[in-house]
Amino acid sequence: MIGEFGYDIPAGPSKQAYLLTKGLEEKGIRSTILTYKKGEVNLKCANIIEYKPILRFSHYKLSIRMLLRAINEDCSIIHVHGYRNFQTDAGVLASFLNKTPLVITTHGTVKGYEFLNLRLSSKLPNIVYDSLTMKSALKFADRIVATSKKEYLELLSFGIPSNKIRIIPNGIEFPKINVKRENKGTINLLTVSRLTFKNNLEMAIKGFYEAYKKNNKLRYIIVGDEKPSRYGSEESNYKNKLLKLCKDLGIEDKVLFKGWLTGEELWKAYINSDIFIWTSRYDNFAHALVEAAYFKLPIISTPVGIAEEIIEDKGGFIVDHENYKLLSEKILEICENQKILKEMGEHNYQRSLNFNVDRMVNDYIKLYEELV
Repeated sequence: MIGEFGYDIPAGPSKQAYLLTKGLEEKGIRSTILTYKKGEVNLKCANIIEYKPILRFSHYKLSIRMLLRAINEDCSIIHVHGYRNFQTDAGVLASFLNKTPLVITTHGTVKGYEFLNLRLSSKLPNIVYDSLTMKSALKFADRIVATSKKEYLELLSFGIPSNKIRIIPNGIEFPKINVKRENKGTINLLTVSRLTFKNNLEMAIKGFYEAYKKNNKLRYIIVGDEKPSRYGSEESNYKNKLLKLCKDLGIEDKVLFKGWLTGEELWKAYINSDIFIWTSRYDNFAHALVEAAYFKLPIISTPVGIAEEIIEDKGGFIVDHENYKLLSEKILEICENQKILKEMGEHNYQRSLNFNVDRMVNDYIKLYEELV
């Protein structure tokens, strides 16, 4: 059970649920997917059912038909994605009534909002939900899946006992592509990200600007666009704010907004870049970090998601939140030393191979077998 499901939906949980379902199907395990939005799928055995919510409270969408289907579904495991949403609550009730084991993959929804410096109005729905439900969904679940070591620590601090938590990192479909880099005499920084308050592109743009003043060969490429999320008024007109920042700094022709790219066009963006920049305020995982590592890019990141697990003091640098001047220093340090650039890229490539889809699917199968 998940809010959105499909390979083409630009949101981590949606694609991960799809890749997991596809991997299970290849091993002869059938799945029924209950969702509010069905994207592009190419599955033979999965039964995907799309529901229209009858009521909405902020990002909480209610569907009685989804609840009834969950209760009446004959299944061995109920697996829901996220927390503080109706599909998770429906999964808890179905699990209780049918005595079916329940797995919740939280995808950063438990404590993520606490890291974002949000206004009280944006935090309030989370606080109210926890107060009214007394965190019952997480307490009732048989297992809770964290996608990184950082998220595991967050769950512990939320009061979840360690014996209920399993760490299963997300899996990435690595492309097979043979494209040569286009050498245009520039040093390209890259971010692949939704343009959201959470991902804090202001810090990246300011860091690029400080570095560009000392090296005018630098260019900054941003792949992605706006997509509404749960973070309230902080998200409104976010792209326009970034464009205005670039104009105010006089670098509007040096920062290239490419919009959404997929498939070969996305992989070309990685291949034609030199350093990957990630300045998010919070992530439980961050898929783009693995993709960047796979394409042998040094990474400069804030301490979020799996950044530290990939970099390990060898594949780039971790910089403090909002410290754009340190970011600029690290950009210059890497781009002025081709030897460390290559060494960092090779290290990251080796680390990226641990985050493959087969490993993720097998880890989930072991978890399911543990419960059935």
